[in-house]
Amino acid sequence: MATTWGIHNNQTSVDPLADEAVRIGWDEMGDLSELGATREAFKAAVAERMPQIDEASIPNQAGTVYRFVHAMKVGDIVVCPDRQTSTLNIGRVSGPYEFHPESDVHKQWRPVEWIRKAVPRDELSYAAQEEISSATTLFQIVTGEDEIGHLLATPQPDTKPDYSWSDFYPRLADALMQFRGDRTALLDKMWAASTASQRPQLFKYLRGDRRVDGSRGPVRDIDPFTLLGSFNRGIRNDARALIAAAYGEEFGVAPPYPTSFAGVPVLNNLNSWFFNWEKDRGEHDIDALWDLGRAAVDYAADANEATRERLVATFDACPGVGARKLSIAIYWIRPGSFASYDSTSTAFLKTKFPDIAVRLSLDAKLDGEQFLANTEILAAWIADSTSPFNSFPEFSHAAWNALSIPEPGPGPDDLSDTEADVLGGESYDLESIRDQGCFIPETELEPMLERLQSKKNIILQGPPGTGKTWLGRRLGWALCNQKNSKRVQVLQFHPSLTYEDFVRGWRPTSSTGLELADGPFLDMCTRASADPDNEYVLVIEEINRGNPAQIFGELLTLIEADKRSPEQAMRLAYPRSKDEVFFVPSNLHLIGTMNVADRSLAIVDMALRRRFAFIELKPEFGDDWVEYVSGLGYDRERLEVYGKRLDALNEDITQDTALGRQYCIGHSYFTPAVSLDQTGLDTRDWWRRVVETDVRPLLEEYWFDRPELPESSCQALLGP
Repeated sequence: MATTWGIHNNQTSVDPLADEAVRIGWDEMGDLSELGATREAFKAAVAERMPQIDEASIPNQAGTVYRFVHAMKVGDIVVCPDRQTSTLNIGRVSGPYEFHPESDVHKQWRPVEWIRKAVPRDELSYAAQEEISSATTLFQIVTGEDEIGHLLATPQPDTKPDYSWSDFYPRLADALMQFRGDRTALLDKMWAASTASQRPQLFKYLRGDRRVDGSRGPVRDIDPFTLLGSFNRGIRNDARALIAAAYGEEFGVAPPYPTSFAGVPVLNNLNSWFFNWEKDRGEHDIDALWDLGRAAVDYAADANEATRERLVATFDACPGVGARKLSIAIYWIRPGSFASYDSTSTAFLKTKFPDIAVRLSLDAKLDGEQFLANTEILAAWIADSTSPFNSFPEFSHAAWNALSIPEPGPGPDDLSDTEADVLGGESYDLESIRDQGCFIPETELEPMLERLQSKKNIILQGPPGTGKTWLGRRLGWALCNQKNSKRVQVLQFHPSLTYEDFVRGWRPTSSTGLELADGPFLDMCTRASADPDNEYVLVIEEINRGNPAQIFGELLTLIEADKRSPEQAMRLAYPRSKDEVFFVPSNLHLIGTMNVADRSLAIVDMALRRRFAFIELKPEFGDDWVEYVSGLGYDRERLEVYGKRLDALNEDITQDTALGRQYCIGHSYFTPAVSLDQTGLDTRDWWRRVVETDVRPLLEEYWFDRPELPESSCQALLGP
């Protein structure tokens, strides 16, 4: 079976299409065909011929060139992003490795037969686009492999961005607005369109509302934004086109119907409703969304004082809906009058057009006045002859493409903090955490971030498999408002770690014998002190696996929120001079993770507990988990049953006096990293393998003295 590769070209003088080849650097290596066909031979050659590369980077560098020469086979698919045109070139490897000494740069070649040229990136799902955004020179494409294959089988289309959707969306929105007074009929039409689209399974997420009486069923009320979201989510473009056409037919909207969605931001599949569960929402919550839709339409038709005030008031009246999400919906219904302030567009403005960005309010918590002010400033800019864009859709399309394919170049360790943040490409907030697959509601994430901001130090504790480190890193990104920020660092405590390793201690040197060296904590403090306008976060995995009181030493006092000032400075155990004193800067935050279920670990002492806020994470096998995993191709109905079985098992563990809630089974065990198609299994076989290889050994350890319990519990999980 052919492998699908992605390869980045960072040399503008190299034209893969004209060369009919892909090329990489490592020119100092010479002819790679002369090396032995082993990774060890390539490592030795890199070390010998590229002495400027540090020892730790040699395996990665050697691995890249080895894969280029030996792992990449004739017949494999190759995807080469073109950053200058924000498109993709797709072809098949047509020959073995070649060395071209006559080339000025990038002398290592693989011939390619190009099949699809200049394909717009938004022909792929957002997940596939994110995978192709890898900053690595050569990488294997897994998530987007099927989509790339589908593109190869499709005839070459006109590659100019198609914004014709911007005519259809407002006409469909106008048709929907006629149903404010008859939402039962609107729902009937939505379900009819789901059937007509031949993709009714993509509407299952609207059939699981939670009602006041505890029952579950299809939504019984809806707003225009949530309906539009049914084909503006993280699904394939061909499915989006089918659903859009079905809506057009059902609501009497004349064709043409969109087949391309250039510049259309989409919702997270885990957060595609604009309202809460029926049991949780207020009586007028959905009416408020209808009011906002009408106000946006009226403002777009006539921007006078009355329509401005109405838009501001209705924007602020939508309860529990993030401002960025509302801006996306308003952009859908009137893309000629409004911009979307999703995280990608805001990051694009900040990095590419800072002179405009400073005039705007681009925080995630945007009120109606700020939204309207942004709208009018950007509208004036788009209309100005000096603007590079002619419309809001063109701006949105450019934003996604500009920030989704980082320039290949140095690795993260070679970049300054600012450069690394720009490479990260996106601002990041609590909505972004949810977008990446977090199953914790935003209402629960908000107090976590607030405690991190005010207390300075938090510990995430919970059963194994609840995603403590995953969430800790992302809370750090949210605090820094930057995805993949180098201002967030992760390290792990272990039993042999000491104060001298973590803070400061004497290290042997080759020349002078011993020298005083700062550890990772003081390094972070130094960086944070030198950059007081930005937040810094140190994530400490398994903080209770070491001896925190001993590792922190006198810093246990200095990390307190009210001790973060020069007035509270103290002398370190190993000062560099007799006058040196030290304090922890107020913009450095600590996130620890802790697995209480590990019997080998000591209980955290009270001194540490007083200085950290403790937040408990729980297994999450509810609707968000089902939605996420079913989105990877796993059977939704089986997942709903499996989730209930896991809840029952966790209840048994919680009630066991020898165990308790900290020994529950976390959702990470049953959250696959790849789609079902890539496993070659069906949902039931996948489930059985996880139960037998991951869960059974854990339960056997829990109940080592009662072997009948692991057996009966696994049988209950597997079921009939």
